[in-house]
Amino acid sequence: MSLNASTLRARLAKVDARLLRVIATAGATYLGRFGSGIAVLVTLPMARHTLDPELFGVWMMLSALLTFMAFADLGIGNGVLNKTTQAKASGDMFQLRRVLASGYLCTGLVGVALYAIWLAWSHLSAEPTIVAGHIQETNRAEVLQALGTFAAILAINIPASLIQRIQIGMQQGYWTGISQFVSALLLLAAVPLVLKNGGGLNALVLTTLGMQTLVNIANAVAWLYWSGMFRCSWGDTLDVDTMTALLRTGSLFFILQIAAAFAFQSDSIVITQTLGQHAYGDFAVVQRLFLFVSTILNAAMVGLWPAFGDAIARNNTDWAVRVLKRTMVGAAAVALLTTLTLSATMPWIMSHWLHVSWTPTWGLLAALSTWAIIDAVTAATAAFMNGANMLRIQVVFALGMSAIAFGLKWILTPMWGATGAVLATILAYSVVSIPGQIYVFSRVFRTKD
Repeated sequence: MSLNASTLRARLAKVDARLLRVIATAGATYLGRFGSGIAVLVTLPMARHTLDPELFGVWMMLSALLTFMAFADLGIGNGVLNKTTQAKASGDMFQLRRVLASGYLCTGLVGVALYAIWLAWSHLSAEPTIVAGHIQETNRAEVLQALGTFAAILAINIPASLIQRIQIGMQQGYWTGISQFVSALLLLAAVPLVLKNGGGLNALVLTTLGMQTLVNIANAVAWLYWSGMFRCSWGDTLDVDTMTALLRTGSLFFILQIAAAFAFQSDSIVITQTLGQHAYGDFAVVQRLFLFVSTILNAAMVGLWPAFGDAIARNNTDWAVRVLKRTMVGAAAVALLTTLTLSATMPWIMSHWLHVSWTPTWGLLAALSTWAIIDAVTAATAAFMNGANMLRIQVVFALGMSAIAFGLKWILTPMWGATGAVLATILAYSVVSIPGQIYVFSRVFRTKD
């Protein structure tokens, strides 16, 4: 027994500490994503059978928009992530406190400004619900109330969710995974209770999206206390140079985020405006299943971004390139097998999970499968490029790709339905991003060799 224990300790000592942190983050993230997946599987059918089809479509749209609006922090969160990684690598805790204070101040001001914009829109617009599509007269009051709740939650969540970027930058992303699991458990209890007691769209938005924000706030308080930040002196932490650097880096991330949002996550906007809320509600249910595949794969890569950044900052580029190659191949293989299985079992899933007679077309399933595979590989390459601060070249790719994708969605969706929206994303990515990344990484791999 003693020999085995000694052997185990010796083997663990040989494992790269950076890789162990990636594995720990991946494990906790899997726990959080698993909980979120279970929450989706349980709550989606309940909400679909309880809400009016149009209101269900609005709820699905707002849930997607909370992710779509990730760019609303002006890229500051990702700037904080990179600055946090650099401060940790150099052991400069005073600079870390400067980054945290500046990040929270900037994101707080952004949240206030966004909510002020919503208040102005809701009071000055003749039909403020138009942002959710063409809503029936009988549902407009309820949709307007839900939109107001969503705007308030978004404004609060912008600074509240900053803790996730901080924890990932510190290579402690397991905190985020655990908090997501707690949020999923609370949702599993709260959503059935709200629907059972006749809660409408606004109550559902407040419960589902508001719960995530509350958990983010609790996570921030717990982490800051555990890290000893409340016991540190915060004098002179609000630094103009740090804020300027965050805004400068954040502006590049902001362009990347908004381009990605319009390229990858604008389906809710295009489909609701061209085909209606009911069509988007049906599409979103199927899309969620394939996004779950991407979510599971991306969970394994959450810790890679700061790990790549840490390795490159310490001139350990060989490790970063080696891990990148293995991750790309592994992600593509797992995504291919998973999406093939999901597509083959889709008729059974629709009849036994949602209890509906219709099934998505094979064209839509093929398109969603193809994109899931591309997205899995892209997560690995993006993590490397972000960690290496290859931001400007990403901006060039993203702007060209998003412009083509968003434009094609408006053309192909009326022609081919929801399948056209997915095909538009695939075509644009194939024309712009894939050739660009082949060029960039051929140079990176050649330099390493």
